[in-house]
Amino acid sequence: MKKMKRAIYLFVILFILCGCTQKVHVKTISENREITKEQKTKNKKDHKKTKAQTEEAEEKVNSATADTTSDSDQESQNVMDKRIIVLDPGHSAVVATGMEPIGPGASEQKAADASGTSGVLSGVPEYELTLNVSLQLKEVLEQRGYQVIMTRESNDVPISCIQRAEVANNANADAYVRIHANGSENSSAKGAMTICTTSNSPYNSAIYGESKALSEAILDKYCEVTGCNKEYVWETDTMSGNNWSQVPVTIVEMGYMTNPEEDVLMQTAEYQQKMVQGIADGIDAYMGNY
Repeated sequence: MKKMKRAIYLFVILFILCGCTQKVHVKTISENREITKEQKTKNKKDHKKTKAQTEEAEEKVNSATADTTSDSDQESQNVMDKRIIVLDPGHSAVVATGMEPIGPGASEQKAADASGTSGVLSGVPEYELTLNVSLQLKEVLEQRGYQVIMTRESNDVPISCIQRAEVANNANADAYVRIHANGSENSSAKGAMTICTTSNSPYNSAIYGESKALSEAILDKYCEVTGCNKEYVWETDTMSGNNWSQVPVTIVEMGYMTNPEEDVLMQTAEYQQKMVQGIADGIDAYMGNY
């Protein structure tokens, strides 16, 4: 009887222990499932966060690349947009010798260059005044965004009229502006004029319209800014430097060095600033229409 009771007790104890173990096992499985679920959720969140960060980084890189490309394109466009101006300070202290054809294919010959005139009171030679004004004009035009090329930058360089025109032709200049000062046997003559070829030029009639427009624009603005007497646009095919040009060209006669009043005035810094501004404004006006 006692043995039977012990067996029963032992069976009950084993039954209880088995039940507890199973509960523990079930609880462990449940907890493990919760942990796995939480881990999966965390992994999904981490994956989304990483993906978002990657997309954001890619967007920044693309944006930076686009900005760089845009800046590069803009710089290239700015270079392409720059208009080329060739400035030709008239004459030189060392005069080019010899003769040359007055125009392409012409049999008529002219001196390769001349010494120019000089100030009746100041004694300043024309080549010195024209270089001084041209260098100032170069600086102003560059500040306005033009690319400027000079035919000469010193007074000891001999250069012929054909060579001067070739500088403008080789540069494919948008405008070839020749800076000069006038002279006359009449000491009372004063004022400014510009010079271009004629519509019937045997050398470059195709650019007559542009050369005339350039001449008019510069003369108008020059006289407006300086207040000097406005003469006219002289159309002639006698200027070899103009005849050899294949790009729009004009000669600017800034004033008469043989007129005492005008000679002294053109040597002053204040008036030279006006001369430079007037020519630059004329170039701007011309470029605005072409």
